[in-house]
Amino acid sequence: MKVGFIFPSSDYLHDPFRGDPHTHYQILTVLDDHFGERITTSLIDLRGIKKEFALYHIEPCDVYLQSVYTLDYEEQVSLVKGLRALFPEAIHIAGGPHATVYQEECLKHFDALVLGDGEKSIIQALEDLRDGKLRQTYRMDVRIDINDYPVPRRHWLPVQATARPNMVTLKNKPGYDKLLGTTVNLSRGCPSKCSFCAMTSIREEGSPGLRYRDPHWVEAELEYLKKDFGIQGISLTDEIGIPLSMRRAVPHLEAIGRTGIVWRGQSRCDAVKPEVIKLAKESGCVALGMGVESVSQVSLDLIRKDLDIETAKRAIGILKDFDIEPRVYMIIGLPGEPPDIVERTWRFIEETEPSLVYLSLFTVRPGTEVFDNPKRFGIRAIQTDWRKTMHMYGRYDDEIPSLTFEYERDAPWGRAFSNREIVDNYLELQARLRNKGLASLTPHYVGADDKDAQVGSL
Repeated sequence: MKVGFIFPSSDYLHDPFRGDPHTHYQILTVLDDHFGERITTSLIDLRGIKKEFALYHIEPCDVYLQSVYTLDYEEQVSLVKGLRALFPEAIHIAGGPHATVYQEECLKHFDALVLGDGEKSIIQALEDLRDGKLRQTYRMDVRIDINDYPVPRRHWLPVQATARPNMVTLKNKPGYDKLLGTTVNLSRGCPSKCSFCAMTSIREEGSPGLRYRDPHWVEAELEYLKKDFGIQGISLTDEIGIPLSMRRAVPHLEAIGRTGIVWRGQSRCDAVKPEVIKLAKESGCVALGMGVESVSQVSLDLIRKDLDIETAKRAIGILKDFDIEPRVYMIIGLPGEPPDIVERTWRFIEETEPSLVYLSLFTVRPGTEVFDNPKRFGIRAIQTDWRKTMHMYGRYDDEIPSLTFEYERDAPWGRAFSNREIVDNYLELQARLRNKGLASLTPHYVGADDKDAQVGSL
């Protein structure tokens, strides 16, 4: 049986090679280990290829897998239609967040869906296919242990697609941009229930909680990347890069530290404590990003962020104390924003002086509480043009962002901004950040999308 896992073009990203197909590596490794010589696997990488020419780059397979994300959905459906015309006997199996939320719609195009953690389900699906009894839907009824699976291998793509410079670039320290780096995911899931994030829907489909790889697997994966790809630095894509308890954080960070690799990642503001950050620094951490999201406490409470502004300020200060670059993620257009949101945000930035600010425009995506219950957030209309659900804009000089939703004029918190006002606020802050040297270190780069948020969810 020949199985090809397709990675779409990601043409909405200025540089789609800034990220890595972690779900593809994980699932293909699991399939190879389970089926051995009974299966031939390939990773069909369409990044950098124009959509209209994609079919010329896809070899015949018995089974095509796709991990469906909202931004890619239209392209992925088009690929299925084109491949059915070329190879009508092939089977198409999908998973991923969009397939989890829109199961009925996706089953109009795909032969089967794998929901939640995909390692065991995809094996069962392929065995059922071989026996002539493929079902439409596969989901895990029990929680899997991610430590039952080995280091995900990356041999399906050229070395240069994995080992790249500019992955751990620092604002104030030259030389880090020259290090060969890659992205790595050492955990799965997130314990938070933010209203703008689809992770809750994924948890409900059998991919629960926050789970970390055991320290010996952490060290084994980084050593593998050093040996086979010459990796010197990594960018962790984990939702929370450092385990929240000291009991887990100490051996996790020590495992990273033993490899001698430098790294950057993400953390919750309330998890940034001196004793933890000291260990992170000793393990090679050079930069940490934190999701502040907004300086409006009303907005934070509405989106269930479970954060107060003073905690965010302290976290930025602690990172500076340990010479780790603090980077903050912020969103403009959230429900509950006050009339002076631009000036409040700028005062926060000037007071705390983070190294970088990744500013996003609020988007409403399927699978989120905001999408499912818009009235609670003062939203009167949501469009479903999935191509417009990009979190971050500013990719090209002439790009003007647009919104896929519209607030009621009189929202539960008072007068809401119009779409034009939200876009103007975003553009004003983005211009200030660029003038102050606080925007992304890679010009026009759109920050890492959420494709790595749930590795293993096919």
